[in-house]
Amino acid sequence: MKHSLKLLLIYFFVNNTFGQFKIKGNVNFPSQKYKSEILDKTKQNIYYSYVYSPNTNEKAKTSLTILQIGQNYSKFTDVFLLKNDSLDKQFSLLKKLGIKDLNKVVSIKSKIEFKKSVIKNLSIDSITVQGKILSTKYEYKEKAPILKWQLTNEGKTILDYKVKKAVINYSGRKWIAWYTEEIPINLGPYVFGNLPGLILELYDDKKNFHFTAVGMDNKEEEIYKRIEKKIIKTRKKDFFKAERNFHEKPELFVRATIRGGGNFKKKAYSPIEIID
Repeated sequence: MKHSLKLLLIYFFVNNTFGQFKIKGNVNFPSQKYKSEILDKTKQNIYYSYVYSPNTNEKAKTSLTILQIGQNYSKFTDVFLLKNDSLDKQFSLLKKLGIKDLNKVVSIKSKIEFKKSVIKNLSIDSITVQGKILSTKYEYKEKAPILKWQLTNEGKTILDYKVKKAVINYSGRKWIAWYTEEIPINLGPYVFGNLPGLILELYDDKKNFHFTAVGMDNKEEEIYKRIEKKIIKTRKKDFFKAERNFHEKPELFVRATIRGGGNFKKKAYSPIEIID
């Protein structure tokens, strides 16, 4: 039954039917285990609207992301990915999941657009990234990149904060950041930071990725890392290669699981880092 639940979720993902259909019937699925490691508590949370435009032929995808900032760690991820984890934790305490529970899972998963969790160890400048390609979980680690920004005198206002513009070429893209010295935190969306203040807006010059701060609070939340029994620990380069392969040849990832099913249409791929 556990395999059937996994197969069902894979089918919805491949066919882009999340949120379009409501599962009906009288079927129960066994709950799945959930485990996480609490790393820190948040002192501040920054919320960013996230707009992803893979190309001009596709409608832009939108979501809400969050930068959680603690004493020793920070975490950047999709708000709905956090909600998905919360649901997984809640459902792991049950013996079985019904159709109502499964529809909750499908509804939350349909809203996740930024599909990575980026955890920074601020004391040693290291980064752990957890991501998922279809049903396979991946994790890679790297040293925090040394970001050498070109600062400018251009300015504007975001959330009533005065911000300044900075530009950098990083990992195959030209990025523009707007940061505020009024909040002396050298962090921002994804892996970006190392500016004289918090980044409130960030986008690449092609506008494939666009993050804009829409709010912040001081709620204390757990900064955690999911502990997965089956997770592929890999290199950053290999993760992005697998991600590209899934978009260009999704049938290779699902053929063994869904025999003869699924719409294997090639998906537009515009990665946040362009790695050869």
